Amino acid sequence: MEQVSQIKLLLDELAAVVAEMEAMTEVEAPAEGDAPAEAMGEEEESSLRSLADRADRLKERIAFHERVAAKEVEMRAILERGAAAARVKANTEESTVEKRTVFAVPKSHGPLRAFRSSESAYRAGMHVKGYTFGDAEARRWCQDHNVESRAQAGGINALGGVLTSDEMSTEIIRLVEEFGAFPANARRVNMASDTMLMARRKGGLSARAIGENSAPTSSDVTFDNIQLVAKLWGIDNRVPNSLLEDSVIDLADAMAVESAQAFAEAIDNAGFIGTGANDSYHGIVGAAVAIIDGTHTKSVVGADTGNTIFGGATGLDLSDFTNTVARLPLYARRQAKWYISPAGYGSSMLRLMMASNGNNVADVAGGAGLQFLGFPVVLTHPLESDLTGTNSEVACLFGDLAQAATFGERRAVSIRTSTERFIELDQTLTFATTRNAIVVHDLGDNVKAGPLVALRFAS
Repeated sequence: MEQVSQIKLLLDELAAVVAEMEAMTEVEAPAEGDAPAEAMGEEEESSLRSLADRADRLKERIAFHERVAAKEVEMRAILERGAAAARVKANTEESTVEKRTVFAVPKSHGPLRAFRSSESAYRAGMHVKGYTFGDAEARRWCQDHNVESRAQAGGINALGGVLTSDEMSTEIIRLVEEFGAFPANARRVNMASDTMLMARRKGGLSARAIGENSAPTSSDVTFDNIQLVAKLWGIDNRVPNSLLEDSVIDLADAMAVESAQAFAEAIDNAGFIGTGANDSYHGIVGAAVAIIDGTHTKSVVGADTGNTIFGGATGLDLSDFTNTVARLPLYARRQAKWYISPAGYGSSMLRLMMASNGNNVADVAGGAGLQFLGFPVVLTHPLESDLTGTNSEVACLFGDLAQAATFGERRAVSIRTSTERFIELDQTLTFATTRNAIVVHDLGDNVKAGPLVALRFAS
């Protein structure tokens, strides 16, 4: 029996002994007028003494097994750092055995794309191997190195156990922020429940000229609420078991990257171009769709007449972009960014920078990297990418997305698995889910521009 299980049994037995001792020593105080309580008899004292002796013996046994468990972990760590493993040389008349060194954290087969260290990837991969595929040594390794198990159905079966360790979940969340423009730039809040109300300031106090012997006109700070409702997003994927057997590092890295990219794409689509459809966007209306619905006209800048595409003779020109900058209120400029598709950036912004009357790119960009007119450029695929037929569509967004939209996180990423669903194909089904809320709430109105404005192609 494993030391951990033995210690648990001993602790349960000790708890029962302590409960019995407490029951024997518990004496109720006599009520006023009642006779005083009688002292404990010899037989009871003898029983109590036996229980105390038993508790001392259990305490010694628990301490012994804890020392043994600690020594096992210590010795295994030494063996894992430099154990000799046999490897048979091929293509020889007589098979010979060659010794090689096995390290606790092996090297990956290629450069890591998701994890920042091989150790983190190895920890996540060993969790998958141990708690998804039932490898006893990998599960023991996880216990030795404090890799948490969150199995929901008691192990590895079609009911599905959560295979995500802290390492995997943390990396997927980080990658969603790197791959996704919306979660990285919108206001982020943690949700303690499925729904959350946030106060939003709509109006403030006003200072007015006051005549002599006259009372000022009153003004109030006004608020309303933004409601966040967490929605469930899911990804299902089939992983060949051969990949799981080859390299736990590469497995964890591949799963983290693929899951993060899929979640980031779904979140960006909903946040920028969501149409309100429940089947595709969970009812979310994205910023580029909401801003041109006719109720935010002051936040929409129309391109010059005839500029109906990104490039070419009828493409966007520099005045279209400068007019967009001019429309944005001052309070939103400190964290303002451009949001545009890669195709749109290359055909318009980059074209204008390269053709700036002989000046170098930095003169128009205002700095190194992806910048335009002195503001950072964020590339996001959901925004308009077609180079023709773009009449009246939103070419790009400009402003502070954190003031215009909120991204609420209800639950981090978890992954369930089934090793039986596709057993005939020797594949494992993985199902990743996360819960979050997306609300675009401040886009101005028909009188004042909001913290996010849009450049729209001519009709």
